[in-house]
Amino acid sequence: MVMTWTAFPPVFASIMTAHWVPLSLAALGIVVRGSAFVFAKALPDGRWYAWAFGVSSLLTPYCMGAVAGAIAAGGASWLSPSGVYAGLLCTGLCGYLAAVYLTADARRLAGSEATEWFRRCALTAGVAMGMLALPGGAFFDVRSPLITLSAAAGLVSLGLLVVRRYLAVRVTAALAAASVLWGAAALSSLDFDGAAAHDAVLQVVFWSLGLGAIVLVPSLTWLYVLFQRAEQGR
Repeated sequence: MVMTWTAFPPVFASIMTAHWVPLSLAALGIVVRGSAFVFAKALPDGRWYAWAFGVSSLLTPYCMGAVAGAIAAGGASWLSPSGVYAGLLCTGLCGYLAAVYLTADARRLAGSEATEWFRRCALTAGVAMGMLALPGGAFFDVRSPLITLSAAAGLVSLGLLVVRRYLAVRVTAALAAASVLWGAAALSSLDFDGAAAHDAVLQVVFWSLGLGAIVLVPSLTWLYVLFQRAEQGR
């Protein structure tokens, strides 16, 4: 949101004016989700926080997906059929990615029973997302090569889950999700060239992102490595 506000002020203004309700709900869901995750771990009886974590984990992707669908449909309401469809698709996509990524972690931390449970969840969510995405692509007449790439990556992901290649499927599942979102963006009629900020502002944003990535990317990589090794060191 900050990047859109800085680099594309007219786009930010039009989107926030038309969709401030779902975007405010999405922001609230982000805050509640992070807070509930901490309190559910820290307090002895954290079931209410776990419930809040689950609800906010559904609310945020649904609202963001609904807004994206409304924009792609040419400025429709987030409560329109296109908005509801995109919200459901985005929510299911997040659930699919979560199950895919947790299979490898479950195998490393929790054993075969939990691994098989997440594997079944990932297979079920993957098939459901395919059945939901294909009619939508036909309805919106999406012919982007990125959508084809997403479908191919999704099929490969299901195959990798069947043969239990839990690390490789992380790559193909992420590719399927990223390409379908990128391909859906082609439906939007937003004029980003005309809405972009002055070149001087864009240059500052570009260099700020580059310098920030020098610190952020290694830090996140090291954090990920430490979490992956934490259980092995016990």
